[in-house]
Amino acid sequence: MGDIEFILNGEKTVYSGNASKRLLDALRDDFHLTGTKCGCKEGECGACSVIIGGKLMNSCLVAMGSVEGTEVVTIEGYSKTARFSALDKAYDSVSAVQCGFCMPGMILASECLLAENPHPTGDEIRIGISGNLCRCTGYNSIVKAIGLAAMAPGQPWSCTKHTVLHEESGLAIAGGNCDGDKHPKLKPDSLREALLLRKSPGLIPIAGGTDLMVEADENAVYLFLQNVPEMKNITEDEEYIRYGAACTFSQVIKSPLSPEILKEACLQLAAPAIRNAGTLGGNIANGSPKADSALIFMVTDSKLRLMSAGCERIMPIKDFYLGRNKTALSPDELIVEILLPKNGLSNYYYKKVGARNALAISRVSFAGVLEIKNGIIKNIATAFGAVSDVIIRPDATDRLLIGKTVEEARLIKEDYMEAINGQIIPIRGRVGAEYRKDVSMNLLRDFLETNGIL
Repeated sequence: MGDIEFILNGEKTVYSGNASKRLLDALRDDFHLTGTKCGCKEGECGACSVIIGGKLMNSCLVAMGSVEGTEVVTIEGYSKTARFSALDKAYDSVSAVQCGFCMPGMILASECLLAENPHPTGDEIRIGISGNLCRCTGYNSIVKAIGLAAMAPGQPWSCTKHTVLHEESGLAIAGGNCDGDKHPKLKPDSLREALLLRKSPGLIPIAGGTDLMVEADENAVYLFLQNVPEMKNITEDEEYIRYGAACTFSQVIKSPLSPEILKEACLQLAAPAIRNAGTLGGNIANGSPKADSALIFMVTDSKLRLMSAGCERIMPIKDFYLGRNKTALSPDELIVEILLPKNGLSNYYYKKVGARNALAISRVSFAGVLEIKNGIIKNIATAFGAVSDVIIRPDATDRLLIGKTVEEARLIKEDYMEAINGQIIPIRGRVGAEYRKDVSMNLLRDFLETNGIL
């Protein structure tokens, strides 16, 4: 792949090793920056958190090739700033540190939170550190410490505004590309270049990497897509909101074009560090029935724009999934855009059942949309995730209610419920099949009841 140039703690840095290596491992093994702790290697604990391009991310889920041209800040670099001093004093003043293993990641999460929201509430602080686990101190003192730091006078919470101050050298380096804007050959900066490279057998497309890097393979050869501008845009036309497949969940949440149903799903998808890295295209391409954003695209009957170097096709997302972890994506294709219909999404219902709020993989998820005009059901759509090999989208059954008045729908609701019940056949999973079926039907019942059909 060639040398990887980036800024590390305010210094221009060149890495000549394996582009598929985890950033976490390179920081510890090659750069001897052991303040970045190795915990779960699955993005669950936050001990390995660093700041990349001004965003909190889990270094265990970042391949070295992804940091080409970016700015990486670890606790070693951040500890030389006045902002660290303010947090350090605040944490110490309320005894918010015990063993200290989680603290480097917790401190960087605190910085990113305060950079974006200088005066957070207690609830906002808890959300901001929700991806960082602490098993000794307890979170109340940490939340209190961050609140105290926020009140410290004159603290420029700006580390994540793409400027790192290296106080020992007095050097200030703006975030972004290194001089020369050099891209290695497997990190294309145009869609055309990406599609030509995609023709090469064995290349694995990667943008966020939050799924691929959980079982990182240093022998893998990745096609890094996060710099392809055509895959990073969120635009609209008369019919669709068009999401580039390399858009992160954080981008989706912040976009004024995003409907509330999609924002809500993305907010519940994971903690901030995962949302800052994970992408829509990756969430769809892995073929998982538990994929949170894919559930929303299924219930809205969205479409996918698939491209290879030689052709382009538009495919309904429901036709994209062929089975568990199996999709209709050809070996030379990329998911380039997701086309989300603009209309009929204001009245929605979304529930996700998981073990905990942040980072929970769905045990069961459900989404429903309903459009009623002049007392007539113009559209109803439901989708069930984490139940079967693929997301269940019973569109033929949903059509039983379309064109009916609410009163007429009530008369056939039992037939409708029974038909959907027959389509929910849970596969073996981490929780019992009977439990997941009961929860699915309860969520459907609640959706109908909320809208006056039950």
